[in-house]
Amino acid sequence: MDELELLKKDWKKQEDVLPKLSYDQIYRMILKKSSSMVKWIFIISILEFVLWASVDIIVRLTGNYDNLKGYDLETFSMISTILSYCILIYFMVRFYLNYKRIKTTDSAKVLMQNILNTRKTVRYYIWTIICFFILTTTFIVGYLAIFTDTYTSQSQQEQVPVFLIITITIVVLAFAMGIIALFYRIVYGILTRKLKRNYQELEKLEI
Repeated sequence: MDELELLKKDWKKQEDVLPKLSYDQIYRMILKKSSSMVKWIFIISILEFVLWASVDIIVRLTGNYDNLKGYDLETFSMISTILSYCILIYFMVRFYLNYKRIKTTDSAKVLMQNILNTRKTVRYYIWTIICFFILTTTFIVGYLAIFTDTYTSQSQQEQVPVFLIITITIVVLAFAMGIIALFYRIVYGILTRKLKRNYQELEKLEI
């Protein structure tokens, strides 16, 4: 049993004697825990940004992006890279603002709303990343398979049927999305579930 549970039990025993002090102690403890969790969500988003930026820089420095020149994908690559950075930076700012709001919260009701907003932000972030990955991958695969000389220059007998390309793309994307969703569920899910428990504790506190 953690310190919060012990404090709650003590509060219920002594609520006729010191209800206000015990209530404040419990609230401050939940506030501190929630603030710490949202801070870690913000830190993880920074680490994620650094990771993807490092991968992008390494790939460019090693010349692997040069292959895109032959497929006329340089412009698309630049646009998608800029968009991905914008998405990451936007949600990093949102996570930071959520952290600042929770840190300075002065009532249980407002804290409950801030916890809900933080969990929503995390969900929006995960779905935005997944949808962005699906769209960019689908475009690249479709473009390379159907509109490049490698495919169009083949005879009708040599060309891979379009429906087969679509089927393979869907299967690969589904597998990749499963891995990505599992990663985010583990990394961010642990913290958001703890925030949910804090929200439930605040609900009991407000009754």
